[in-house]
Amino acid sequence: MAMPPSRPWAELQHDLLVAIMTRVGAPDLLSGGASRACSSWRFAARDPLAWRRVDLRDWVALTSGRRAARPGHSSSSVPVHAALFRILEVAAKSAEGRIEAVLLPEFADEDHLLFLADRCPNLHYFSLPSTCMTYDQFCKAIGGLHSLKGMAVDETLINYDVLLHVHQCCPDFVELKVSALYVDEEMASVICNSLPHLKKLEIPSADMSSAAIIKFHDCLEELEHLDISGYETSAISSLVLEKASRLKVFLWNSKFELGEFMDCSNDCREHNINPQEPCKCMMEHKVMDWLAGPAQAS
Repeated sequence: MAMPPSRPWAELQHDLLVAIMTRVGAPDLLSGGASRACSSWRFAARDPLAWRRVDLRDWVALTSGRRAARPGHSSSSVPVHAALFRILEVAAKSAEGRIEAVLLPEFADEDHLLFLADRCPNLHYFSLPSTCMTYDQFCKAIGGLHSLKGMAVDETLINYDVLLHVHQCCPDFVELKVSALYVDEEMASVICNSLPHLKKLEIPSADMSSAAIIKFHDCLEELEHLDISGYETSAISSLVLEKASRLKVFLWNSKFELGEFMDCSNDCREHNINPQEPCKCMMEHKVMDWLAGPAQAS
């Protein structure tokens, strides 16, 4: 079977290049391989659509590596915090107000979230791992994010008044991810009572009581996706499995899986906050179709 003729990567269509750039990550878009590629790739890296999702979770490791390579450079966290402000400013300008999701590094604090609320009022999703966040400052930031649909936060922010403020300020809020060590029925009640319209709830790698799991199933009537994976638990009873049967996805740490989420016909199980962004599976198929060249007439 004859191989199709090779095609220059520079000729890859712009919309597919932009989809690829959304997967590259902000550090590479700013100073990595994208800036040293051909003109068509650089142009795609500057497209506002490439900045809809800004992933900075690994940015601290990259900056630490660069600082370590410079003898005599201060190890103080202050320059890193200031640099993050500059990165967010560049991202906000590059996206031209179209940033939909920002995943912040571990050292990010309430000032960075307030900065995002000011520069990116149309933000749909953010991830903030910080465990040192005051309720007042967090609520102030949320007050400027009326388009917010989801967030990932530490358990220190699972407070009824805080989450109720999210519910009141963000009418489209449907997705919550929590980093927690232990979830009891009381914490589950706080989440259910303050955010009754949740459709996706993720609390991975946490010890969780059976009562808490049942509370989520009974009280979150619109819930479609529940992820409590990452640990061995004896809390998955037959009653829990029966109640979970209504969900599209129920993930827990065992050899069994109930329900499935399909973003494409190939069942790649990838879920995006933005349904218009192609999943990884579909993007790979588009690249392979392009490499194969135009269809030959029979």
